[in-house]
Amino acid sequence: MAIKSSWRGIVGTLACLALPVAAHAAPMTSNRGIDIQVSNDNGALYGNTATTYFLNAPGGGLNQLHISTDPTAAGVSGQVTAKTIATSSTSGTFWITTTGGRGYNDDNILLFSMKGPIPDDFSLTIKSSGYQWTPSVAGVVNPIYKSAVVNETFTKSDFLYGPQTAKPGPGNGWVLPFYPGQDIGDPSTAEYLMFVDLGVGNDNGRGSIDSGDARVDFTVNGLYDTVAAFNAYAWAFSANVADRSINWTNSQTSGYYIVSTAQPVPEPTSLALFGVAVAGLATLRRQARRRAG
Repeated sequence: MAIKSSWRGIVGTLACLALPVAAHAAPMTSNRGIDIQVSNDNGALYGNTATTYFLNAPGGGLNQLHISTDPTAAGVSGQVTAKTIATSSTSGTFWITTTGGRGYNDDNILLFSMKGPIPDDFSLTIKSSGYQWTPSVAGVVNPIYKSAVVNETFTKSDFLYGPQTAKPGPGNGWVLPFYPGQDIGDPSTAEYLMFVDLGVGNDNGRGSIDSGDARVDFTVNGLYDTVAAFNAYAWAFSANVADRSINWTNSQTSGYYIVSTAQPVPEPTSLALFGVAVAGLATLRRQARRRAG
């Protein structure tokens, strides 16, 4: 009985190791005019539903939003940051800025995308800080700076979209790369996507903390021989282009992406796992014979 019980335990452990992780992601149905679901545990702060925002983006929308590693007034136009790492983990900080004539965005949503396959040990921790106010037709009224509005770790199951070779946003079809230099016509560049509601806005108050920008601190693990990218989106309660929707994203003149050359540790093959099981059973039988003798 002891041998049978132990054998069942070995088989159960191996079965768990061999089980594939269920795939929840699916390519987005359109580049615009759709609801996008955020991966936050608390859902969408200002969403049209508890978990989604409406991405309208009927046209334009590529001039006012930027990603920058410089939170001063000199850095509001952003830049492209390409980070090459030889390890599977990295961390950093960037800011989402606005230079638009309307002067503010009520909320910012972060897109993190990554070329698959997504490993089981993947994790992304996002901490957002910046100004909050009550969205209204009056714009920015009584803004309050808050730290760590979002402080959450996301995992493999939080990739809800993809694989696909372009990000959603303004334009006639799928025309927006995830990062500069990407060939969106090449299927090998396809990535999985997750959206994170940052819960803070940004404005052009250059005398404010971080020049009115939204701050993003991140730590990411599980990057093996892959490319990952950050992109920004902005939501507004009231705007000339459309109310209560996402209408803006950063163009390719600014962005933040990571190229990892780290190699994954090879996982045991099915044959190797079977060999472990057989060896374990043989050991149990030898121990049983010694006890019987």
